[in-house]
Amino acid sequence: MFRPDEASQTARQLTQTFPDLDVHRLAAALRRLLRPGGVVAVSQGTERVVLGLHQQPQRSFEIASVTKPFTAALAFQLAGQGPLDLDLPLARQLSRFRSYPPHITARALLTHTAGLPLHPLRGSLGTLRDFHDPYGRLSAEAVLASGRRWSWLGRQQAGRLAYSNFGYGLLALALAEAAGLTYPAALRTWVLEPLHLHRTDFAPLTPLAAPHGLLGSRRVSGFGGLTGAGGLYSTADDLLGFAEAHLSNQLSGWASLSRPPGLPPHLVGVAGGWLVARWQREAVWWHDGVARGTRAALGFSPDSGRAAAVLVGSGVPLLGGRAGPAALLEVLL
Repeated sequence: MFRPDEASQTARQLTQTFPDLDVHRLAAALRRLLRPGGVVAVSQGTERVVLGLHQQPQRSFEIASVTKPFTAALAFQLAGQGPLDLDLPLARQLSRFRSYPPHITARALLTHTAGLPLHPLRGSLGTLRDFHDPYGRLSAEAVLASGRRWSWLGRQQAGRLAYSNFGYGLLALALAEAAGLTYPAALRTWVLEPLHLHRTDFAPLTPLAAPHGLLGSRRVSGFGGLTGAGGLYSTADDLLGFAEAHLSNQLSGWASLSRPPGLPPHLVGVAGGWLVARWQREAVWWHDGVARGTRAALGFSPDSGRAAAVLVGSGVPLLGGRAGPAALLEVLL
């Protein structure tokens, strides 16, 4: 007797709870993306479904750039409580940023409009030395020194959208100084613990989903001095909890949209830590992340109240684009 494949079964389970989803489109997306294994999770109101395909749903994954919305949440928490002004030049607030130009503000770093490149030069060169840990030799002081040089060099580009891991690495260092803690300690104190995200941290707190990278590598990625851009591990449940905290107004600041020059046509804006698009009819706040051997995506729609997370147990394939998790997220939201 014919037995439906696991992707079809998972799609049917999801559509039983969320009947507006297209079961055939969803099954095709799951089959295409999660062949090596992964986790898909959806919540709306009191309904929540977390399912693994060839993977235990409680496993921890590297979430790479999905770390950025967490860093942004910390920035908004500090701004709301007073230790940081998002719009005042960091040079006027923080000793480690004294010699930075005035256009470098926390908000410019939050919205990728500080005129900084994607990586510090040493980070780009580090890829040649260690593909899995390109930022490993970048200390905090090295990041600050490089940021100082690049921020003066790039000041003519300030105000334009230019996605930057570098900028979020600098932002995390600024937030740490504002909080008077290390960046990991500040994130735990101001975001993770208040939201009861007990399985999210800078090392896996549940068994790790084994990475499947290029040429069969099982190594995790390293973010060194740019931890604020991509250093977190998390589970699907915790990611849903983080998205739900935005929808329930436990977190603030995220709803303020910016539409800077250079915004690509598929986006309607950027917010602190999030890219904002209009999928179906609703606006969606989302971000994806690509580690060397895993991928992730997280998003939510304030219009529908739905949140979704996708965790994939493989890196970007040799053939195909990086947009797989976000494409599945679009189907779910």
